[in-house]
Amino acid sequence: MDYYYNFESIDIYPLIKGYEGKRIEDLFQNNRVIKNNMGEFMEIIWKESTIPCDINLDKSRKRLLHNLKTIYYIGDKIERKLVRRGVKSLYDLKINLKYMNSANTLLKLIKAKDYNSLCENRYIRDLDVAFCFNLEDLLFIDIETMGSYNSSIIIIGLGFYRKENFEIHVLFARNFTEEIAICEHLKTEVLPHFKCFVSYNGKSFDIPYISNRFLYYFDENPMITEEDIPYKDYNTKLHHIDLYHNCRRRFKEYVEGFTLTNMEEKILNLKREIDIPGILVGLCYRKYLEDNLKHTGLIKKIIEHNYYDIYSMPLILQKLLE
Repeated sequence: MDYYYNFESIDIYPLIKGYEGKRIEDLFQNNRVIKNNMGEFMEIIWKESTIPCDINLDKSRKRLLHNLKTIYYIGDKIERKLVRRGVKSLYDLKINLKYMNSANTLLKLIKAKDYNSLCENRYIRDLDVAFCFNLEDLLFIDIETMGSYNSSIIIIGLGFYRKENFEIHVLFARNFTEEIAICEHLKTEVLPHFKCFVSYNGKSFDIPYISNRFLYYFDENPMITEEDIPYKDYNTKLHHIDLYHNCRRRFKEYVEGFTLTNMEEKILNLKREIDIPGILVGLCYRKYLEDNLKHTGLIKKIIEHNYYDIYSMPLILQKLLE
């Protein structure tokens, strides 16, 4: 990330002057300070009534049952041939002498919701096993960093379903020393309660980045098992649905750019008014540390940027399952 990137692409003057002299606590009264044995940090919480709580994860199961290519020796050509003969699902292959063993094995895994074994099949992708989870098992996650490789995480945004509500929790490091407390909170108080990450390009960026910070602070990565090699595997304990790769496959015919904000506009009809580009996050944060009362507006926009990243993910997930 280039810290010499300037602000010419966005008018930040109203952001600075409009909130000059105010504190983050004044702008986000839905905040609280979390303390643990590593320090403290700020958490900002929203309960979103506009996010649907009836996302039907079982739709992925129905789609999987109709994907005949998940059976060994069935490719596109044979699948089309079978469909013409009236074979529409894996259930129809249970009586086919050639494919019945493979079909029965796969159906047992689907019934058992054995997502680990199912994902060993090259034709089964991360979204295809969403039916193996409840909404409360999903942890939507997005981070904001200083930009350069292995630099500090300043925000971790989390989204999850609790008691028929979708909650967004933004964990904010008010200075660099608070990052370790955020990592400790994520490690001990958050991750043990979930079974599946949902992210936008998190397999390539967010989760490996968090893994490196865990190793930096604690010399361990709680997202992998003891048998895993720490510097090889970033996450083996939780399933991970990466919306970015699914969007590229699903909407490639009529969407050109696959940034999260572009997907919001194209498939959700959502438009952010003023948004701080990710490339400017590190620079904005440094200005805030230099004079936090003068540059509170910049941090406000970074927090809102992270908030909207989390906000749109369940909506995109719902679109992908339709």
